[in-house]
Amino acid sequence: MPERHPRRSHAPGFTLPAVMIVSAAMLILAVGLIAIISIEKKTARSFADAKRAELAARAGLEDFRAILRKETANDDFLIIGRPSPNLVENSKLDAPSQLYVARGDGGGTNVTYRYTPLFSANEMPTQSGTLVAPEIPEVDDDDTDHATFKTLPWQDPIQVEWVPVKNEKGEMVARYAYWVEDLQSKVDAMTAGNKDGDGGANSRNAYPFPVSGINPNPPEEPTDKRLDQVAIHVLDPKATEDGDGKLTNQIVDGRPAMLSPDSVVGAVGYEAPLKRNEEGELDDDIAAALERSTSPIIQPYDEHPVVPYARGISGEAAGQPKRNLNELLNKSPGGAVDEFATWVDSALPEFKNRQGGFPEDYLRTIAANAFDYADTDDTPRVVEGRYRGIEGFPLVSEHMFSIKWDSVTRDQSRTYVTILVTVFAELWNMTNQPVSGQAQFSYETEYSMQVGAIPEIGLGDPELLFDPSVTATNIMREGPDSFWFPSINVSLRANEYKVFKLGEARMRIDVGAASLFVPSPLEVSNDDNQQSGYKMRWNNTMVDHSKGKLRHYDQLLYYPGNNATNSSQKVSATIPGHSYKLKTESFVNNMGDPRMSMYITAPQDANSWPQNYSPNRRTIRWGSIYSSDSAAKRKHYGRVLPSEWPDGGHNSPYGSNNFFTEDRRTVPDDPRFFLNLPTPVAEQAPMRMSNLGRFYSATELGRAYDPVMWRPTYGDLTGSPGSGARDTATHNSASPSLPPGRVSWPEVELNSPYTTESGGGNTLRIGRAEHPRFRDTPGQHAAHLLDLFHTGISTSRDVDKREGKLIRIEGNVNLNTAEPDAIRALVAGYLKQDPLLSQTTSTNHQTSTMMAQPIAALNLGTPTNTKVADRVAEAIVRSRPFACAADIAKAKDATDRPVFGNREVYAQNTRIEWTDSASEEMFSRLYEASTLRSRNFRVWVVGQAVYLPEGGNMEDVEVLSESKKAFTVFADPGDRDDNEDILETEYQPRVTHENDF
Repeated sequence: MPERHPRRSHAPGFTLPAVMIVSAAMLILAVGLIAIISIEKKTARSFADAKRAELAARAGLEDFRAILRKETANDDFLIIGRPSPNLVENSKLDAPSQLYVARGDGGGTNVTYRYTPLFSANEMPTQSGTLVAPEIPEVDDDDTDHATFKTLPWQDPIQVEWVPVKNEKGEMVARYAYWVEDLQSKVDAMTAGNKDGDGGANSRNAYPFPVSGINPNPPEEPTDKRLDQVAIHVLDPKATEDGDGKLTNQIVDGRPAMLSPDSVVGAVGYEAPLKRNEEGELDDDIAAALERSTSPIIQPYDEHPVVPYARGISGEAAGQPKRNLNELLNKSPGGAVDEFATWVDSALPEFKNRQGGFPEDYLRTIAANAFDYADTDDTPRVVEGRYRGIEGFPLVSEHMFSIKWDSVTRDQSRTYVTILVTVFAELWNMTNQPVSGQAQFSYETEYSMQVGAIPEIGLGDPELLFDPSVTATNIMREGPDSFWFPSINVSLRANEYKVFKLGEARMRIDVGAASLFVPSPLEVSNDDNQQSGYKMRWNNTMVDHSKGKLRHYDQLLYYPGNNATNSSQKVSATIPGHSYKLKTESFVNNMGDPRMSMYITAPQDANSWPQNYSPNRRTIRWGSIYSSDSAAKRKHYGRVLPSEWPDGGHNSPYGSNNFFTEDRRTVPDDPRFFLNLPTPVAEQAPMRMSNLGRFYSATELGRAYDPVMWRPTYGDLTGSPGSGARDTATHNSASPSLPPGRVSWPEVELNSPYTTESGGGNTLRIGRAEHPRFRDTPGQHAAHLLDLFHTGISTSRDVDKREGKLIRIEGNVNLNTAEPDAIRALVAGYLKQDPLLSQTTSTNHQTSTMMAQPIAALNLGTPTNTKVADRVAEAIVRSRPFACAADIAKAKDATDRPVFGNREVYAQNTRIEWTDSASEEMFSRLYEASTLRSRNFRVWVVGQAVYLPEGGNMEDVEVLSESKKAFTVFADPGDRDDNEDILETEYQPRVTHENDF
């Protein structure tokens, strides 16, 4: 049961002074009227009663302002609400009618909230450990402790408690009751909407600008409003995603006439008399939506963003200022990484447990990836063995180690075998930006062979490699076991693949006397030690290596015979991030993401060469796997398809397969492999980089590569449990494959074991369905990073504002109180962050040029049930109240499915092919255009002058006069101190408009 308090003058503890002031004013008024009363008693009494009623109404206003002064003189409060139980046929999707200020305390799993009603009440709600608007007890119609009065025409009468005002004798001479409307639950009619689209329609930001929903122009331009992309046109129930521009034009052109709280409908052209239906709503659907869901008098203000009080966030961090990403970005590279990681670890102690089997510093890796995404240079943030950021450099997507028996020669006394070792790599620029620089590769091999009486000749033996009498090499030595090829110049277009020759060693090996017969073939053995490998430096910085080394096949080199099958040359090839070989003779088949080669501890498995070689293009293991499998179920170890990766993406063009050969004499950089190459497409690159030197939104953290490592589990084609991504025996065994209906890799489920052998294809899920393992675990949801970081006034020309402590709230809608129409306007509009957004047209792969499922272009907007973005609005309303950004990101619809970035809520379902930035686009719009608190209100107050007979009860009260006032109140933060905190001593919420109702 809620705690029972005395009358309102005592309950909140700060209302009493306001009531005393009003009581004193009434006493002065009464004394001043004595002379008049004696002359004209009846008229004077009526005048005094009217004034007393008006003063009582103003006492209600001061009561509300006192609450604001106490509870909102900070930046951590929430405004939440719930529908009144007395509203007839109230819909759950209506805006809440009873509001509360909620204040949090504590942290971790011990967060509590206390609530202050924003309506006149004599009972204060109890605290709770879960953010939920307190229950509102039902009121009998004949309850004389309650006032019943009409406010908004479409809303049933409000019932709130009377607050008595007493004179110096303790007699009740007046009373008041009030109810508060949240104006910030509405769309700001003075800022929302633009005419920048085709035919004057509303326009949303398109790729490559990295954020959808905000105006990229500096706020210093008076005509540019930050949230002018809010789709206010969808207040028309018949509007399409981008509309036809008509309603937006009416709103924009009518703004000069929008002077009062209720002026929008008239300003856009609706003339009196306006008819209403039985529910009190305007008959015209558009006029009704404008009246309910817009306001023209919402005042902007600056806010000092602080870490919210929410489960999973530590008590040490909650209530503290968020960190500014732009400020961190301009610090020293290592310092920024350390500060980011230390802050996240302090504020979200469970966040690092997302990493699974990731072997390095997870938090610093996330930080490095985030900052390298945004900075303007091409130097990655790297500390070897600890973290690496993905920057403007390529990665190894195929590695080839070529051994050729070049000749047998003799002089007068000795026999020599000449072996040519050449190393090649296909480099993939996975980013959407061109890259250029110096690449340098290590020489690492355990290959050895026996020739004649020599039991073991090691191709990595330094005595052989650096003996000028037997070897011609360009390999350089750095320490006893560190060998490197010279640097090569690399220039790659966005998303381009290219094969490079890294270096070679020509070894003229003395194998015995001149009479020695050298039998053919020579067996070159790797002895399955799995110690071969590679490292890659980019501009002298280590950026890639085969952490688990490589597995190379044993080879037979033939001489002097040399044909397509029995060649004097053999090549061992591997595909980083793809198939891995375990010591137990089993395989781990990953998705082919070379970003993971630095982290996977298993050795890369040998790949059949040249049958499965796909030079200068996306990897397809054509010869022994892909070509022989049925078109409906291409096994995932037979190809690399970014469209299937957890963070989505597009499949690079493959081009024709006319380069295919099974001739082992063909060298990896044969000219045939460079003919008729597909043109790389930047928008298909798996890694989207900004390189704009700033974050425009904290939601851009969702582009950071997330190297989580958990073992995926698949079902077989019939849906029964399978053995997972780990296959036994050989690649041609009956190993699991992606069912025809699946177009992405499995999620990290609640029971997924961690692994050091699997991973790839993930970015931070900020604004789309999070992995189930992290979704409901306090402090592990990726969207919690939005609760720790902000981007200042990110579009400003002034670097101090971009890196400052404040953010601008101008047109932001309170999601805790907004009506569905307002929420729809925040998210609606076609998705524009992926210009290649498409849908698959068949589950059968097109195998002439695509080597993937065929696709067709797709225009995709917000998911809907009946109107544009209805599904999102419903999910927001059903899931509130929200304490933090992670709560919003988890919003679910009536079918218990997440709505943000979830293909399942669209008609096209899993056929949608999109990037992570497109899947997170709706959430970005919502996040940037919303808030969880309010500073713009309208308080509806009824004041009455009353007479209560001595010894009488409330039902005996005689109402002498009544005053009904509606006050628009702006809780203006005003001046702040040096730490940008509100000056409580000067904080005075002000009235900006008032009228009778």
